[in-house]
Amino acid sequence: MANDNEIAVRRFYEALSTGDSALVDDALAAGWEAVPALRAGGGPEGWKANIAHLRGVFGDLTIEIEHVVVNRDMVAVRTVSRGKHTGELLGVEGTGREVEFRAADFHQVVDGRIVRTWHLEDYFSIATQIGLEFTRGA
Repeated sequence: MANDNEIAVRRFYEALSTGDSALVDDALAAGWEAVPALRAGGGPEGWKANIAHLRGVFGDLTIEIEHVVVNRDMVAVRTVSRGKHTGELLGVEGTGREVEFRAADFHQVVDGRIVRTWHLEDYFSIATQIGLEFTRGA
């Protein structure tokens, strides 16, 4: 059975997967902080803007939670996301390619709301799937 901390975190991902921004207000504290910081800004409004951006970049975006570990006020989550690259990302216009990438997040939850999230994402995998090429230096 999920506790309040896990429920808040699951809402965070459900908002991203569905685009339902009302879930953001249930999941995040007013002063929520993302580490690293989001370009769209902090707090729930920053996350809502980030969701809109990601759902524009990846059509049919889905997020599958693979693992959740709860330890007091910390909730660790490992996800796999899938979608079609339909919008500009990393300087690459939408390619129509199916993309799959993994992420790991650590959420600090206080009073049933996420106050801080540390995010690690496999940007290299995303970059190669949308056609960016990397070469070794001479």
